[in-house]
Amino acid sequence: MTAQLRVNIDNKQPLLRKGVLFIVLLFSVYSSSANTPTQLIDKQITLYRAAYPEIEFKLLYKMADFDLLMPLTHSLGEDLSNVDYEHPGDLRITLVEAQEYRIAFQLANGNGTATLFKTPNARITNKPYICLITLSIPLLDEAASAATQFMYDIGDDTFKSIPESYYIDNQDFLAYSIDHEVFHCIDAYVNGSLYPRTLDPLKACLDRTRAEQRTEIFAAMAHLSRQPNGKRFLKNLATARTVNLLSGDVEHYTSEVLYKLAASSELNIKGDIKALAEESMLYAENKAPSYKDHQEFLVALRTVLEGYSVDVDTIFSDYPDLSTETPSHEKVEILRNAINDALTAIHQN
Repeated sequence: MTAQLRVNIDNKQPLLRKGVLFIVLLFSVYSSSANTPTQLIDKQITLYRAAYPEIEFKLLYKMADFDLLMPLTHSLGEDLSNVDYEHPGDLRITLVEAQEYRIAFQLANGNGTATLFKTPNARITNKPYICLITLSIPLLDEAASAATQFMYDIGDDTFKSIPESYYIDNQDFLAYSIDHEVFHCIDAYVNGSLYPRTLDPLKACLDRTRAEQRTEIFAAMAHLSRQPNGKRFLKNLATARTVNLLSGDVEHYTSEVLYKLAASSELNIKGDIKALAEESMLYAENKAPSYKDHQEFLVALRTVLEGYSVDVDTIFSDYPDLSTETPSHEKVEILRNAINDALTAIHQN
């Protein structure tokens, strides 16, 4: 794989290098009784299939059926290609294999992800595209604390200290997560490669951050289209995204835009998925951080995390030059206050 591709693939999930190769593609949506996670999933996937009939949306549930579906170039047809990453033609198969590795790792670790493939000779779906989706395992747990504990990354004891007003509803978060992951595929389908080739790791990080922000905007708008008064959920999610900075989750830090969407009274939210996608893309273009913005954010964050005794050298290992940059005092204070406020909010009891 060339350096250009490796910058984005490796950074999207640095732990891939340590992952155990497993993959499961379970091509069925289970029927279930009312109010269960699988019924909600079924409803969501059905809506996306109707809105984008040229894309087959497949949710991957478990670690099974590996031998039947690997390699993807066989199960999904010849000339299969990944749409998410810009790449020269001679690396098409290399990138597909890299995505097989990434999807396997995400399934093995119970993480959410979505990957869009072009399938000109589809053998299973008979559609020109397929979106392979994984969801976080705790989202399928019917325990009332599952989504809250997952998003705040806490155990049972710490969960007891969180005020109920900061709980993250399981079903709301499951629907939101499906919207979030599916939009990665829609975005790539409509706009082309989300991750251009680059040798600059900071640019690669920015591209991933922008992609995540776009999905958050769409998922937030979709949530508000279902629940116009469901703004507390977005605020709690923003709190969780802020807390997650302490574990190095830089690219999902979308708190600012989530707060703005929760506070906005000017959104023209539509229920139609395609119209909603277009509206969210336009909104996202106006909120996209610049290269300079992202660099300044990372420099300030490094300084803030040092104050929490976080191993910043590991988190920022791909950006060694940032350690020599002078952070903006104002940005440092904003980030430090945001993290302190988030921690205080979930430890009030």
